Amino acid sequence: MSQYQLKYGKATAAVNSIGGELASYVAANGREYIWGGDPAVWASHSPVLFPVVGTTIDGKVKIAGKEYDIQKHGFTRKLEFQPGKHGEDFVEYTLSSNPDLLKQYPFEFTLHVTHTICEDGFRTDFLVENQSDRRMPMCIGGHPGFNCPIRDGEFFEDYVLKFECVEHTENTLAPNGGCITGTEWLPEFTDTDTLALKHSLFDPRDALIFAGPKSRVVKLINAKTGKGLEFDFHKFDALGIWSAPNKNAPYVCLEPWCGLPAYQGETGNFEDKPYVRILEPGTSFQVGYSMKVID
Repeated sequence: MSQYQLKYGKATAAVNSIGGELASYVAANGREYIWGGDPAVWASHSPVLFPVVGTTIDGKVKIAGKEYDIQKHGFTRKLEFQPGKHGEDFVEYTLSSNPDLLKQYPFEFTLHVTHTICEDGFRTDFLVENQSDRRMPMCIGGHPGFNCPIRDGEFFEDYVLKFECVEHTENTLAPNGGCITGTEWLPEFTDTDTLALKHSLFDPRDALIFAGPKSRVVKLINAKTGKGLEFDFHKFDALGIWSAPNKNAPYVCLEPWCGLPAYQGETGNFEDKPYVRILEPGTSFQVGYSMKVID
């Protein structure tokens, strides 16, 4: 694995060639915002989810009536990406189909992942090209983990998620990170724009999944100081929120998704997945998310 170093003013970042993921972002204020990837808790930093989001039924999907083996969140997380365009403050990594990947996902494609930083934030952009001669169903998502707490002397429970809109949406249940079994109303997050963070939200549930929220911007901030970060996920359909259950993990993932895990009892057909995108031959799909420091 190689690592590309980014710099903009006093801000720095690092991007891994494995998975094309952002592994570090230190803002001009000197604070690290990306989870360090402790393997005893969660070894990743900000994985790219493609061509599925979440768990599939029995580790399989159906495409044109044929079953293909594909793991949770797809195959991108552990693969070597190739460097593309780059500069002092940005880098593009690409992953293209090959004979092994065609056994899991029978389409010719290229996935571009571009990370761009500034002194008070960063942006991650995805571009998926369908290079096959038939319609290509796909899902894509981000999985950035943010340190929480961000500052010394703070605690996880000091933080809240402040949404741009008052939300009235159910939490989608996917026990143990598996298939979706139903929904529930969270008493802490009904007709409000604020969700107080606590590990007891994640311990019995794994992830919180809000499908089709009104908001496309959410702030992760200390409830008393108002300092933290703002996360923008326009053009995505759902937001997953996750911290490793039963580990009191000092981070939270804000996961923008075009796609959802499989539902129990669904057909298994890829084109039936919620929020799936269908790319015509020779077309592409672009989406991205960004983070801005609130200091």
